[in-house]
Amino acid sequence: MHLIHLKRRGIRILAVTLALALTAALLVMAPAPGNYANAENARVKKYEDQISELEKTKKELQQKIANVKDKANETAEYKKNLDSLVYTLSQKIAISQSLLDELETRIEETKASITEKETSIEETFEKFQERMRMSYEEGSVSYLGMLLGADSVSDFLSRMDRINSMLEYDKTMMDQYKAEKEDLEKERNNLEESIALQKSTLEDMEADKAENERLANQAASYYQSLKEDEAAYQSQYEAAKKEEDKLDRELTAYLRDLQKQNSSQVTANGEFMWPLPVGKGTITCYYGGIDPAGKPHYAVDTAIAAGTPIYASNDGTVLKAESHSSYGYYVLIDHGNGRSTLYAHCSALAAVAGQTVSKGQVIGYVGCTGFSTGNHLHFEFRINGNRTNPLNYVTKGV
Repeated sequence: MHLIHLKRRGIRILAVTLALALTAALLVMAPAPGNYANAENARVKKYEDQISELEKTKKELQQKIANVKDKANETAEYKKNLDSLVYTLSQKIAISQSLLDELETRIEETKASITEKETSIEETFEKFQERMRMSYEEGSVSYLGMLLGADSVSDFLSRMDRINSMLEYDKTMMDQYKAEKEDLEKERNNLEESIALQKSTLEDMEADKAENERLANQAASYYQSLKEDEAAYQSQYEAAKKEEDKLDRELTAYLRDLQKQNSSQVTANGEFMWPLPVGKGTITCYYGGIDPAGKPHYAVDTAIAAGTPIYASNDGTVLKAESHSSYGYYVLIDHGNGRSTLYAHCSALAAVAGQTVSKGQVIGYVGCTGFSTGNHLHFEFRINGNRTNPLNYVTKGV
């Protein structure tokens, strides 16, 4: 009687366990809540924060422009704020593009991960189906037969352990299947969020590009429009030339001191390259020529489309990457052996002071910031601080 009681109890345990396993197999698993993709990706979050900060700066500059617009003919503050706004938008566009590149990579990786997980789930489910099929074909009678065929209590308990192990395997496989399904849902949620952010970022960037182009044209025509008031234009031109001459003296002294200290971090070798895409643009003023206001010019000016990349003419160390009232946004690079190059009127900068750059590396983008009547690159070459003809060292690219 005691053996029969144990057998009945074992059958009940077996029935309950089988029921639990089968119930788990039939459960409809709800999608796991997707984690917000940007919280999982520091780079995406970083780009979003930068874009948000630039948007704030843009609004502040727009307010400043509105405040001085009615006094545009009396002050260069209007042009200065326009330059800053163009620069801010250019930076925002560049960061938006970096975000889009990051999202594109992430989307492709997520798609690959989803495909991999779908394959894994399919394999797991096939294994589970095979176990269920075998269990069905063998039937619970086989399990009962195993138990009822026990010839002792110890044999019965041993068989129970084996059956429980088989059921535990099924449960483990089912848990694995469930976990893989949850991971798959997370990946799908991440993919949807990334695609939505990509679409939103692209739309915003296109709007920023249109606004940036409008503002750049507005900035480019500012001094041109002042020519209708020759006195106002001449006044601002003289002020700009005075600031330019002052900067030239400062840079000359700075570069000479640097040369004396022999503190160049990088010494460039080989030929210097043309700092713009070859075959693009038009040289509007050569070194030693006369600028539109009748003053001697100590650089090569090349008119070219706004936003065109500007390349480092050779390896070097960025000494300055900043804004100036006449040069606008400019970059100064030390190439060693007393040689340096300067790139002015950029719409945006892609280099920072102290940075080591390589020949051909993008350091900025063409614009018309500072005292400029059109989009162009003002390119200087200096030997021991003194400006000299760039075309003595660089092969003309147009």
